[in-house]
Amino acid sequence: MPDALHAQALDLFSSGQTADAVTLLRRSIGETVDLDAFNDLAVMLAGSGDGDAARELLMALRHVDPDHDGAVENLAALRVEAAPPAGAMDDARARFLQVLADAQQVRLADNLDHLFHPSGHPIPDPSEAGARIAEQLAVLDRCGAVWRGLGDDNSRELLLRYLAYRALGPVHVRLELDPVEYRGAVIQLTVRCQAQADVLSMRGMPLEWQLHLYDLSAAGYPMQVIGNPLPLASTFLFSQYAYRDEQVLARPRPGDVALDVGGCWGETALWLSHVVGPGGRVHAFEPTPSNRKVFAKNLELNPMPASRVTIWDAPLSDSAGERLFVRDEIAAGATMRTETSAETSCELVTDTIDAMVGRGDLPRVDFIKIDVEGADLGVLQGAAETIRSFRPRLALAAYHRPEDLATLPGYVESLGVPYRWYMQCSTMTEVDTVLFGVPVE
Repeated sequence: MPDALHAQALDLFSSGQTADAVTLLRRSIGETVDLDAFNDLAVMLAGSGDGDAARELLMALRHVDPDHDGAVENLAALRVEAAPPAGAMDDARARFLQVLADAQQVRLADNLDHLFHPSGHPIPDPSEAGARIAEQLAVLDRCGAVWRGLGDDNSRELLLRYLAYRALGPVHVRLELDPVEYRGAVIQLTVRCQAQADVLSMRGMPLEWQLHLYDLSAAGYPMQVIGNPLPLASTFLFSQYAYRDEQVLARPRPGDVALDVGGCWGETALWLSHVVGPGGRVHAFEPTPSNRKVFAKNLELNPMPASRVTIWDAPLSDSAGERLFVRDEIAAGATMRTETSAETSCELVTDTIDAMVGRGDLPRVDFIKIDVEGADLGVLQGAAETIRSFRPRLALAAYHRPEDLATLPGYVESLGVPYRWYMQCSTMTEVDTVLFGVPVE
């Protein structure tokens, strides 16, 4: 029996108000995953002219409930066999619908990350969940490259939970880290390792996001680092840029030439230097001058690992020699712009990994970490020949844009170099979610 919103949507559809009916039915689905509602939504999508979306939704429904009469009939009406052959993405859609259905039955009171959101963890509007589910289904439909290439069950399950998290929010979906262990580790980092508080003030930021001096010896890293607790915890405690299953080898290794694209204040470069050891090299890219000053101070505090680090000031992109502008301030997550404005004060000129390899600036490349606030695809595009030639292991930030999960592995696949993919979260939010690529031998 349809619920009130579902019934109202059917009435609107019957009276010819298809767009309003779709909006209302998506709202109904956001409140409870009802297979009949998905079937009716497919009918409405077909009625609005979006037959492809209707077909994909019905095929996913058939893999959840093979005997669903409505789905069988409607697929036949769309000239699709009643029992379509199972495909990889059909299975992914079916599993995603099941994850959504299971998640909506639980409430996770402990899953709000007040360390990351000290002013209060935002909760998505439940009335808009249906639209968000549709958006995440659309992202999943584009994830063929990464879904086919995922290397373990944990990564497959996490990808589906990640999309469900974006649709339903933290009250219903836990990503990967246990809340008690996560909070305890971050708090202990401050208790055991903070050597000096507030060494650099960042205007407009809460205390939790100010820059402090940490002595990480107690955490197993003989170095001092200026930073704030969550990025340091993600990098040094939760292994943000190395897959936590060490058997997979989705990580930097001793002796590697590693690229840190998006170097910020230098904590990742120092971690990489520690991992690659005396036989390795780290090339870090940080275009914002104020951030590079903090980076340089961190290198000054750690002369031994710093001897293996080179800082480059050019922003990496898909083409070299282009002018970009950025606001020069101490801040993570700087956004590059193509035109100057009142908010930008620093002019930069782009470079590419391929050009640097061609000039001999990079003798080889074994590991590439990219985390550049949504410009990640452009960096990959500027490294096409390097990826083909050296087949480096990859650690790609996959959370800046909704489509990153699809476009980043999809582009790598287009280069003709087979990769196995792994996924990992290093906070309780979607931030610091990384895709690891390991070339298939």
